[in-house]
Amino acid sequence: MCEDNELMAQVQAGDKRAYEKLVLKHRLKAVAFANSFVCDLYTAEDIVQECFVKIYIHRTTYQPSHAFNTYLFTVIRNSCIDYLRSRQASRSLTLETVPELSDPNTPEEILASRENTKLIYEVLNDLQIDYKTALYLYAVADFSYKDIARIMKKSVPQIKILLYRARKKFKLQYKELIVNEE
Repeated sequence: MCEDNELMAQVQAGDKRAYEKLVLKHRLKAVAFANSFVCDLYTAEDIVQECFVKIYIHRTTYQPSHAFNTYLFTVIRNSCIDYLRSRQASRSLTLETVPELSDPNTPEEILASRENTKLIYEVLNDLQIDYKTALYLYAVADFSYKDIARIMKKSVPQIKILLYRARKKFKLQYKELIVNEE
């Protein structure tokens, strides 16, 4: 993280190579995060590109007291929410975002795994955007409670409660969906 702050200091001084390094280092995670909101890879890439441009344009306003990663994800989150509001798009996740299994044993196991993944995404689809965001940042992007709180503009205790409620709601809806599928 210290390296990112040093790179951002260089960017603030006008170093375009440092900017390129930051973009290359964070682009894939940033696109994955944006995709978790908009559920369209091309749109997510556009949003992330716009966010990096915003960061470059407003580079002088960056405060190194926060990690660059936190700053970036906050900008992306806000842009995704703006996009969703303007488009009134659904928050649906698709199976296209699920990676293929690397070592399947049998076709039955592959089918069972895909059906289970489909159920998981259906449940995630129905979660409130705050629940979905908190779960993604914690479980997938591996952010700390403190960083999630900064990104979501909430306190650490609020994030802990949010994650608790998100997990509880997810488990309940998942169980209901399994019962209905049988």
